[in-house]
Amino acid sequence: MIRPKSLERLLRLAALAAGDFLIGWWALWVVVELRRHVDVALIPLLPPEKFALDLPNMALFAVSLNVALALSGFYDDRMALRTRPSFITAAVIHTALIAIGGAALVRPLPRTVIFAVPILEIAVLPLWRHLLGFVAPIRTRETILVGEARDVVEAISGLHLSGDRRVRVSEVCRPRPDQLSDFAVQADLRSVEEVILVSPDADPRIRLELLRIRGARGFLMLASHVDALLASRTRGWIGDQPLVEVAASCGYGVSAAVKRSIDLVGTALLMFVSAPLWVLAWAAIRIEDGGPALVRQRRVGLHGETYGMWKFRSMRGSADPEVHEDGRRSPPHSERVTRVGSLLRRYHVDELPQLINVLSGQMSLVGPRPERPELTARILKDLPDFDLRSLVRPGIAGLAQVSGEYDTRPEVKLRYDLMYMCDWSVWLDVRLMFRAVAASLAGAGR
Repeated sequence: MIRPKSLERLLRLAALAAGDFLIGWWALWVVVELRRHVDVALIPLLPPEKFALDLPNMALFAVSLNVALALSGFYDDRMALRTRPSFITAAVIHTALIAIGGAALVRPLPRTVIFAVPILEIAVLPLWRHLLGFVAPIRTRETILVGEARDVVEAISGLHLSGDRRVRVSEVCRPRPDQLSDFAVQADLRSVEEVILVSPDADPRIRLELLRIRGARGFLMLASHVDALLASRTRGWIGDQPLVEVAASCGYGVSAAVKRSIDLVGTALLMFVSAPLWVLAWAAIRIEDGGPALVRQRRVGLHGETYGMWKFRSMRGSADPEVHEDGRRSPPHSERVTRVGSLLRRYHVDELPQLINVLSGQMSLVGPRPERPELTARILKDLPDFDLRSLVRPGIAGLAQVSGEYDTRPEVKLRYDLMYMCDWSVWLDVRLMFRAVAASLAGAGR
């Protein structure tokens, strides 16, 4: 099963679409050249001034072919005999799109060209797909099915009926806590290319455990009736049953590369824009008490590893605020906060040096807010799933930070952070960054 966000699928889809585009371009050139030089009874030669092989005409035919193939389902991953696309359907759609496009661009198109080009494409497109399948065949993915015996049998039967050879079941695992806690089973689940939970009504904690074992890439699962109310995107099928993805989507594959690129570009821009604030904050801290302007605080980061998080010093003595036994922080205006520090914290200027951590790869612009190691250890005693937040890089801004309160309970933070990780998008990051900036400008700091 090739997930939509995987690099392999995107590369294959790009190669397929590029080949289709070139075929549309080539088919138009062949038909026009034949019309210009081959004399056919009852069909006069096509003079160059009547139809030019210029960029707009070539693009119209090539792009409309890609659109027709997409509308016909040729770029979908569904493997079912009843829903397999037809080149004849694509040709009909392509003909209609050419006619509509020509009318919209006010370009007269010869009828013989409009109808001959799709006919030639019908002959060539299957050959192109066979060639791509021969040169770069779709790999069979080693897959472990997790589920009860009846559900596993039904899933394997669905794979056989659909003729989907992209999945090879290498092992079956029962969704029981005692089996998932076995180190050998965990090693297999971690190393295999794909895991599919085929018992949708199993204990929901099984999903959290599988996510912990598999890491950010997560797994696929058959959606239950309740899941169908929440799942917005289908990630694949077993037979005619939909699969949904349970993964920290921003922590692996193409999405992780996109998010990292946004971090680097956004950080460079923010550091340039905020440069005057860095100078003012450094000077104000030094003038007030002569102490160091920057401090490093120990925080828990990606995969549970600790790192030093940079901040402008806003307190006397220890850089970290006090933490109560129940996990709540000290009041925001404690006696240790300096006058300059109070202003820096109010407008979140003290967090600007964390951009250094983003550049070094220890943090992201948006993600779960990092906690101190001692506080994390305390929370994990009562909330073992809190470690799932470390599947992705911690962030300067986060969904829990902009949506919750300063002393929001750890279990509530975890819900926000899991929602963010599993439903990540570029647009979500942009929205959260703007909300964080707006809160800083409004002086909504602690």
